Amino acid sequence: MQQYRAAKLRVYENAKVCVVNSDDALTMPIRGADSRCVSFGADVGDYHLNRQQGEIWLRVRGEKVLNTREMKVTGKHNFTNALAALALADAVGIPRASSLKALTTFTGLAHRFQLSLEHNGVRWINDSKATNVGSTEAALNGLHVDGTLHLLLGGDGKSADFSALAPYLQGDNVRLYCFGRDGAQLAALRPEIAEQTETMEQAMRMIAAKVKTGDMVLLSPACASLDQFKSFEQRGDEFSRLAKELG
Repeated sequence: MQQYRAAKLRVYENAKVCVVNSDDALTMPIRGADSRCVSFGADVGDYHLNRQQGEIWLRVRGEKVLNTREMKVTGKHNFTNALAALALADAVGIPRASSLKALTTFTGLAHRFQLSLEHNGVRWINDSKATNVGSTEAALNGLHVDGTLHLLLGGDGKSADFSALAPYLQGDNVRLYCFGRDGAQLAALRPEIAEQTETMEQAMRMIAAKVKTGDMVLLSPACASLDQFKSFEQRGDEFSRLAKELG
């Protein structure tokens, strides 16, 4: 582990400004005499998140600079990534207004918590690249939804233990739609709020009849796709196609 850490920390060699993650002590560099550190993190750091009256803000040294409602992406992991990007942009002198505009227009990487459609106050999010439990945990951690979260889970779990997802599924505003080879195992995480279908399309048609303003439809399946699709990309493309048809 120490050798791995040392290899990763080489990114800071000869840096004038080190942008560091205050949530992960292992990433803290050994600074040179002529460098300075700027920190970011979910709760603490020069660049941090702040929740006020149900709103989540990006803050820079205590100053609110952007309401995350203005961003196309959502989820705590995306917000902390935005903090890191903003810190880097500030460090090289990019005008703050330009950076903030970019953060409000960025729709995310393909199949990684990507906004497929926003219509009638409903967001349809493609996180098909979440092919394992850890990736879906990252998507759900700190996720804020005004209405109901309609979560699509399913596929080939490859004998994974899904129990780590259970703490994220306890809210009153969560509904599960489980499909594919391991749909039954996923539905068992909280059966009283779960619907089980054979295919993702069947689940999405069920969701489309229920969604209301403020809801989010999230495909973050925690499983590989190969039981029903050629790849996670094909699964994500099909989700986006159906979102545009049904949303």
